[in-house]
Amino acid sequence: MADNPWAWQEGRNPYRATPFQVLDLDPDTAGRAAINAHVRRRRQRVSRAPERYPLFGEHLRLADVNEAAEQIQDPRGRLLAELRTHRPELGDDSAHFAERIAGLEPPESPRSPITVHAKRLAQLAPPPVPRSFTRLWPHGE
Repeated sequence: MADNPWAWQEGRNPYRATPFQVLDLDPDTAGRAAINAHVRRRRQRVSRAPERYPLFGEHLRLADVNEAAEQIQDPRGRLLAELRTHRPELGDDSAHFAERIAGLEPPESPRSPITVHAKRLAQLAPPPVPRSFTRLWPHGE
């Protein structure tokens, strides 16, 4: 099987410098106030000590943070940023999932099983009648 070029390699996202990465913001962060507070803290950190907050080995500038913040505030820009955000693949938890499922019992049905009586069903259906359909191709067969 070929390697996925878009899979995380050594904990790094293959998409370079998405607005969420520039802002160090989780895409699942909800609420305008929470996002604005996070952006404000990021601006302060980058303006005071940009060398402490590199992104893929490059120092961020305040302009980068401002541009990313604008993209996140715009609905179209945010959607594009979320689409470019590649979340890390989850580990193989199939064994753990199988253990959890093995211990579960199906819920009991409040009703008894449904039985179908063919004679009663036939009484509900209308009687068959011959049908005639118009020909789709009136010229020949």
